Amino acid sequence: MDLKHARVLITGANGFIGGRLAERLADECNVRVRAMVRSEIRNPKFEIVLGDITDPATLADAVRDCDAVVHCAAMQGKGRLADFRRVNVDGTLNLVRAAKDAGVKRFIHISTINVHGFPPPRDCHANSPLAFTGDFYSISKAEAERAAWQFSRNYQLPITVIRPGCTYGPRSNAWTLVPLARVRRGAPVLIGNGDGICNAIYIDNLIDLILLALQNDAAIGQAFIGTEGRGVTWREFYGAYARIAGVSRLNGLPRVVAIGLANASEIFARFTGGAPLISRASVEFYSHRVVYDISKATRLLGYAPRVSFDEGIKRTEEWLKTENEKL
Repeated sequence: MDLKHARVLITGANGFIGGRLAERLADECNVRVRAMVRSEIRNPKFEIVLGDITDPATLADAVRDCDAVVHCAAMQGKGRLADFRRVNVDGTLNLVRAAKDAGVKRFIHISTINVHGFPPPRDCHANSPLAFTGDFYSISKAEAERAAWQFSRNYQLPITVIRPGCTYGPRSNAWTLVPLARVRRGAPVLIGNGDGICNAIYIDNLIDLILLALQNDAAIGQAFIGTEGRGVTWREFYGAYARIAGVSRLNGLPRVVAIGLANASEIFARFTGGAPLISRASVEFYSHRVVYDISKATRLLGYAPRVSFDEGIKRTEEWLKTENEKL
């Protein structure tokens, strides 16, 4: 699809991934960006539309006259499984229905590598099966993908799925500000000796992949892993933030202790109906040694991560310094 002068709707446009995508589409691709948000924001670069994926009545206007939709909005954090499903599964179905009715030419669904489970398959790649396990976020995102694919098959919606890894960089909360805060307060951030693999991706590498998927017809009907194919250890990942914070020591838990705590936490959660404070899936997340395979994105789209981990951390540190100077 030719992006020049196209109109692209981005859900979650005031979030980390959606916000950066909106900036680059407007600045680099001459795209008319329609940013769907739940509360008013001001940005002269974008056409702002108020909407909520859980409210189908708000979506017809949001998708009207759009050539493409990039669905970044999702529920994360804490909540009941029913809440995650209402946003991540039902909300996605609301949006694909609206997109189909509006004749959208391309629908990009932003998922997560979590849909492959923890631990993931040893050779995990974009065609590996979905696993409906883990925390409520991971379960609901796998269910959302399944629903979106089924809708696409039934109604011929041209869909592409991208499954990002641990996306860090300027303005990232989950994989920049939170890790930085954890190492500063001395929280345990490693399992064992920290040699598990973090499938990190710098934000602009992920945006590059999304832009390639928008422009390349070979992406239609395909899923892609949104990582860099060159994992770093968790000791390296958190160690980079420790250096930025001036912290000399990273704390962690022996794997056997972490598993014991996870078992107890999950038993307690079953009685309370909430989410466990630590889960076995989380322990596997920080322990596994799988580097996700991105060869499909390279082969079909020409994707090649251009920002190294060292460079990504450098850019992140520069942003953090700038933000501190503003305070």
